[in-house]
Amino acid sequence: MMTTRLIETWLPIAELSEESVRERRSMTALPPIYYLHVWWARRPLVASRAAVLASLLPGDADQARFLRVLGIHGDPVASRKRINTARQRGERFEGEAYSYPRAFSYSPTESELDWVTEQMDRLGLEKPAVLDPTAGGGSIPFEAVRLRLPTFANDLNPVAVLVERLTIQAPLILGNTIVPEFRRLADCFLVLREERLKDFFPPEPESNAIPTNFIWARTITCPYCEGVIPLSPNWRLAPDGTGVRIKPNPATHHCEFEIVHSVKE
Repeated sequence: MMTTRLIETWLPIAELSEESVRERRSMTALPPIYYLHVWWARRPLVASRAAVLASLLPGDADQARFLRVLGIHGDPVASRKRINTARQRGERFEGEAYSYPRAFSYSPTESELDWVTEQMDRLGLEKPAVLDPTAGGGSIPFEAVRLRLPTFANDLNPVAVLVERLTIQAPLILGNTIVPEFRRLADCFLVLREERLKDFFPPEPESNAIPTNFIWARTITCPYCEGVIPLSPNWRLAPDGTGVRIKPNPATHHCEFEIVHSVKE
């Protein structure tokens, strides 16, 4: 009977590395569990799934199917090279650089999970349990549960334990019944937030203007006009180079601002 595991013979390090970075690259497309509670040192979900899965598959397991179960349904390394080449040329990459969604968003199908079970049977593993005594934000147990494995997790920090319970255990027990209550609490929170923070944010000049981000900065006072000037090393407003340019007027000692659409401007 084979005892060598896949993680001992092969692991797609380059693909996992790029997909792990991709998982964290966009603040608007992070894994949903990240928004439940801010937690330091969160492990990438795709890497966690790979570590658990590769530890339970035989050394000669189908590598393409392994990548499929991970959610890596293309070549992330080649995609990254295309992006880097365009950046070196000063070009904006047009279209989708990646041919598939982020790996963490993929949940293995029943047939893929059955394949995992078949492979574990070859090793004589019958329902192996995953134990993570220092689980932190819960990436490893979360992915172990997605692989349909018996899972035990804990942490010395009670906040981490609560995060793990709400991330992993509550959805398993309550399912979608928790969604209406979550939305009710979220709506109440938004009302309280708007009321308590309204004094700290300036009103928008137009009724249909919706602020999405604020830049907090130290300020100085202009000795000529007494205007408050924020100190910031970066006046970019968007990834494409759109940002703020200052236009000083030597005659009046006043400054005006305008929006430009490239970094060099």
